[in-house]
Amino acid sequence: MKRIILTLVAMVAGAVLLTGCGPDVTHITVGADQLYGLWKKTGTQEYWRYRANGTGVTWDVADDVTEEESNMVFTWSVDGDVLTHIFTGIQGNQAIPKVYTVTEISASAMKWKDDYGITYSFMKEE
Repeated sequence: MKRIILTLVAMVAGAVLLTGCGPDVTHITVGADQLYGLWKKTGTQEYWRYRANGTGVTWDVADDVTEEESNMVFTWSVDGDVLTHIFTGIQGNQAIPKVYTVTEISASAMKWKDDYGITYSFMKEE
């Protein structure tokens, strides 16, 4: 009898461990062509331009900086829902990667989430 109870407890514990307790996460696949163009961060004057050659630039009009004046240039790539920016030249020649998870994207809107759970929203300008 003791053996049956231990077997049942082990089975229930195994089932609980396999099902997990976290929320369901839906991953999307982002095509590089969905990113091309000019995006404006919602509620700010911050802009991000993604070029088809895998380069980009970001600037903030509130800081009196134009696209041509910006030194915030980066290369970018997307793999599934993982968007990676690599900034160079900001701190010497050191490459600084920034990685985000794209949670939503359409022809006119996009949302990213960083490793800290902060979500950023953007509207397509072009």
